[in-house]
Amino acid sequence: MTSIIRAEYAACQELKKLENSSYNPGGCSVDFDKSLCWASAHIGQQMTRDCPFTFCTAIPGCEEIKDRYMVSRNCNSMGVWQDSNYTMCIKVVEEYAQCLQGFCRVCPDVLRDLVISVSLTLSFVSVILLVAAIVLFSIFDSIQCRRLSIHKNLATAFVFRFAVLAIWTIVQTTNVFQDCTRLTPLPLWDYEWICKAILWFVIYFNVASVMWMLIEGAFLYSRFTVFAMRHSDAPWSLYLACGWGVPFVVVTAWALVHQYISSQQTNSFCWLPYAQGLHLWILAGTMGSALIMNLIFLLMIVVILVQKLRTENSAESKKIWRTIKATLLLVPLLGISNIPLFYEPEHPSSVYMLGSAILQHSQGIFIAVLYCFLNSEIQGALKRQLSKVPFEFFKTRNRFETERTYVPEARNATKNGVPMEEMNKTKNIESGENTESQDQVSTGKQIYSVSTKS
Repeated sequence: MTSIIRAEYAACQELKKLENSSYNPGGCSVDFDKSLCWASAHIGQQMTRDCPFTFCTAIPGCEEIKDRYMVSRNCNSMGVWQDSNYTMCIKVVEEYAQCLQGFCRVCPDVLRDLVISVSLTLSFVSVILLVAAIVLFSIFDSIQCRRLSIHKNLATAFVFRFAVLAIWTIVQTTNVFQDCTRLTPLPLWDYEWICKAILWFVIYFNVASVMWMLIEGAFLYSRFTVFAMRHSDAPWSLYLACGWGVPFVVVTAWALVHQYISSQQTNSFCWLPYAQGLHLWILAGTMGSALIMNLIFLLMIVVILVQKLRTENSAESKKIWRTIKATLLLVPLLGISNIPLFYEPEHPSSVYMLGSAILQHSQGIFIAVLYCFLNSEIQGALKRQLSKVPFEFFKTRNRFETERTYVPEARNATKNGVPMEEMNKTKNIESGENTESQDQVSTGKQIYSVSTKS
C-alpha cells in the first residue's frame, strides 16, 4: 500500500507540472488527498478511483470486488474538493480481506510458489545426501587423504549453506519478523538482530562454499602438473584459513559497510534489500574471482587431458568422449555452473528463475552422488566393511533335491569314478561297509540318490 501512495503522489506532481498551475478556474484542480491523486474536475462533478489496495484478481470473484467498491470525491459549487469517501474501501478490508495483498498475505503466484517449492525440496535432499557423504568420507580410515579432507570441508560448507538458506526462505515466506495484524505489516524491531544473524550466515556459507570449490580446483590442478612432484602439500591450516577464514573477513567487511549505509536510511529492516550498492562488490568480486579462477583451472586441466589422451592408441571418438566426460564431472565440483547466475536481468523470465533455483540448490546433490556414492574408493571400502558383517538372513538354507548320477564301471570306480555323496560331502557310509555295496552295481546302470545341498 505504501508503494501505491508513493506512486500516486509522484503522479500528482507530474500532473501539476503539465497543467503549469495548481489552480483550475473552471472547477477543482489536481489534488492529492494523502492516499490518491485526483485529476482536475468540473464544478459539481463526481470522480471515482479504485481503492488504494493491491487486489488479487487471480482469486475468483475478486475482480468484481475491485470494480464494485471504489473511492468517490465531489467537486462542489465553489470549485473546492470535498473530503474523499473511503467507506467502500473500509468495507472491502472488513469483508473481503482475502482479495487484498496485505496482512502479510501475498497474491497467488504459481511461478513464485514453484520456485520456492523447488528450492526447499532440493535443499532438503542436498542436506540429506551431503550428510551421508560426510559420514562415508569419515568412517573409513583406509582411504583418508588430503583430497578427501577437502571434499569433507566442501560438503560441510554446502550442508550449512543449504540448511541456513532453507531457514531463511521459511522465515521470509512465513513473515516471522513482521507484525501481521495490520494491512501494511510492521517489522518487529526487537528481533532484528536475529534476522541479521540468519542473513549473515546465509551469505557467509555461500562465500565459504565457493572458496572451498576454489581450493578443490587448485588442488586438482596441482595433481595434474609437475608441481605435485616438486612441491610438498601446503600445511592444512592454510587450507582452513582460505576456506573458512577468508569468507569470515569478507562477509564481516561487507556487513560493517552495509550496516553503516542502511542506518542512514529510514525503515531499513534486516539489511533488506541487501543485494544492492557498490559495496556489494565486496562479495560479488570475491566469489566471481574464485569462480573465474576455477574456470581457468578447468580449461588447463582439459588441455592436459587432451595432451595425455593423444598419446594413447585408442580410437579418436573414445578420446573425445573421455575428455567430455571428465569435463562435465568437474563442472559441479568447481562451481562453473554458477557463473551465468551472476548476471540477473532486470525483469527475469520464468525460465531464468526456475533454472537459477535448480542450478543453485542441486549442486550439493551432484557433488554427493558423483564424488561419494559413485566413487570407486568409497564403494570398495564399503564393500570390504560389509563383507565382514554376517548376514544370516541371506544365507542359502539346506534343501533336499533328487539328482541323477551316472555310476561308472566297478573296476574304474575307485580310480576315476567319484560318487555323488563325496562330491556333496554328505557321504554317510559306515566304516564297516566294504566292497559288498560295489558288487551290487552293474555296468552302465543309472541310479537316483538323495543328497543334501547347501
